[in-house]
Amino acid sequence: MADRDFPRTESGYFHLTPQGWVRQDSRPFPEDRCETWLYEMEWPHEDAKEQVTLTKVWASSASETSNDALRARFGDAVAPSPARNVKLECRV
Repeated sequence: MADRDFPRTESGYFHLTPQGWVRQDSRPFPEDRCETWLYEMEWPHEDAKEQVTLTKVWASSASETSNDALRARFGDAVAPSPARNVKLECRV
C-alpha cells in the first residue's frame, strides 16, 4: 500500500439493538436501539495500529440491566485486536 493512502480516518455510529450491533450513520436511527456509540477511527500509517475511539452518546431509558445483558451477549461494537487499539468513552 502506498504512503499516499495514509493517514486514514473514518467515523460513524453503531447502535446496540436486540439483534446485535448495527452500523447506521444517518437518521433515522434504529427504533429498537438501546445505545448509540460514536465510532472514530484513525490509522496513521500502514505500520501503525488503528486507533479506535467508541463514545457512548445516547442510552435509552430502559433498564440498564437489559442494556448490560445485550452488551454481554454481543460484546463491543468494535473489538480490540493485535492491529487495533480501542478506547471507550461516555458522554451520557
